[in-house]
Amino acid sequence: MRKRKVLRIPGPSEAYPEVLNVLSQPVMPHYGREWGEIYEDTCQQLKKIFNTKQSVIILAGPGGLGLELSVANLIEPGEKAIVIYNGFFGELYGQVVELYERIPVIIRKNYGEAADVNSIEEMCEEEDVKAIYLVHNETSTAVVNPVKEVGEIAKNKGILYAVDAISSFGGMELRCDDWNIDICVGYASKALGSIMGVTPVMISEKAWEVARNRKHPIRGRYMNLNVWEEYIEELTEIGHPFPGSVPTSVVLALRRAVELALEEGLENRYKRHKISGKAVREGIRALGLKCLPKEEVASDTVSALLLPDGISEIEVRRFIEEKFNIMVSLMKNLIGIEGIRIGHMGITASQFYVLPTLAALEQTLSSLGFKTKPGSAVAAAMEVYGRHA
Repeated sequence: MRKRKVLRIPGPSEAYPEVLNVLSQPVMPHYGREWGEIYEDTCQQLKKIFNTKQSVIILAGPGGLGLELSVANLIEPGEKAIVIYNGFFGELYGQVVELYERIPVIIRKNYGEAADVNSIEEMCEEEDVKAIYLVHNETSTAVVNPVKEVGEIAKNKGILYAVDAISSFGGMELRCDDWNIDICVGYASKALGSIMGVTPVMISEKAWEVARNRKHPIRGRYMNLNVWEEYIEELTEIGHPFPGSVPTSVVLALRRAVELALEEGLENRYKRHKISGKAVREGIRALGLKCLPKEEVASDTVSALLLPDGISEIEVRRFIEEKFNIMVSLMKNLIGIEGIRIGHMGITASQFYVLPTLAALEQTLSSLGFKTKPGSAVAAAMEVYGRHA
């Protein structure tokens, strides 16, 4: 029998037991009054995590669908949009812009550095851009970008603003209305601690209006906001305000995860993630290793550590997985830098997951020939948790 691996990767994350319990319930149809009420309630509760009074829809599919929706609807062929390249997922956003025959205006930063607000503001002056696309929490480098500050630029310049909050949603503060975000893509199976299969997306009234008044039709159906609007207006009454079927069991799991987040309290939850992120990074540094980003721009949901010369990330991952049944993620395949990424999101943003992972990392490095002080990583992390007890 295969041993279950503990997921310390930046998604999917460990699901809450209460969420998994929901999946044992009978399957519901994706229409009808009862389902319509459940779907609407789920969207309303999701608004509290997005911190918005505007619309929330739930896409059936991966987070990448939300990114495509934001490009397909906000900008038209030949129009320009600023995209920040400081990690794999920022670059992925730029690829989507190009595939939809829009023009990415690229601002590059070194891996491990956050987006530069001044550079973005200057580019808005130099180029005729219609939108800004930004990743909130870049999991390939464990860097947080200044979403709030960039939102101020978008507001002042009258530019549309889309944010990938896939790996921050439910684990880090997000204020869509206050930060002037027009489309924001959340996620179910990272910091929220649910399972993959659906993606919540916040959409501003401004974004709906842009979609209504396009010069060129949107080449698609499911990611076309005009199609969504038709279904919302015409089929909400029969519980089908979406242009396709939805995996009802997965939506119910999402709903339970949202309930757990709100029961914990969002401020408490964000604090827990921040403390656990700090604990992981202090443990890494206690081993004599370096983290990729500087502390002031470090993520609360994922940490990235650089490995010493002579030790490969593949060896480290394989050893931890085979000896300790813990899964961590590689970094080189995304950004070309040898290192390991450790997720601390949802249920794993806790000392009950952080301490065993750091102990496993320490023992792994020691077994691979890197000298460490026994117990140093766990001690450093425990000191962080002790300060915030």
